[in-house]
Amino acid sequence: MLNMRSVSEDLTTQARIRDAAIERFPRDGFIGTTVRAIAADAGVSPALVLHHFGSKDGLHRACDEYVVHMTTEMKREAIETGTYRESGTIAAAYQLAEPALRYLAWTLGTGSETAARIFGDFVDDVTVQLVEGQENGPINEYHGDPRKQAAVLVAMQLGGLILHDHLTLAFGVDMLTAEGLMVSAPYALQAFSGDLFNKEVITQTKEALEQFQSTRDSDQGASK
Repeated sequence: MLNMRSVSEDLTTQARIRDAAIERFPRDGFIGTTVRAIAADAGVSPALVLHHFGSKDGLHRACDEYVVHMTTEMKREAIETGTYRESGTIAAAYQLAEPALRYLAWTLGTGSETAARIFGDFVDDVTVQLVEGQENGPINEYHGDPRKQAAVLVAMQLGGLILHDHLTLAFGVDMLTAEGLMVSAPYALQAFSGDLFNKEVITQTKEALEQFQSTRDSDQGASK
């Protein structure tokens, strides 16, 4: 079973403040969120918030770091221990993940430097997972740049968060709840497993891309 202490700290004062901010920022936005409101949610004084994090910007950065760490560590531990197959692990992950997913959906949609930093952090982590996964067995051997492969995977996964309102309309259930994640998961797994498209179509598309690249390289060589 996933060791939740590895991704969810005891509710110390600092952690309570951070968790309150993770829930408050997506609701009110960064500008609309006040230190006083976060302090009230956490049951502490505004001065204590500033004591632990220095400023609202500092608290924002701490939330970013925690959410990225929590989600990547949950995934990493589940893969390494094989507990991703257990229903209890899935249920616990969804319960923890909902506030984090709402936070990610909000901050990634801002198009800010924060969003770029979070995307880069995820790409760094997935790149390591791809390399380790090939060595340890869970990931099939593939050819190409692992970081570019990681960037595509992260974009595909996080794209659903940014477009969650549209997915919610399509499915008729909030995509950032456990129910929404469970409803959409089979469709995502089908796409990632490669079972959605006919293998012959995939092979033909790959051959067409390779031919296009070869022709493009030849034309560029001739123009020099």
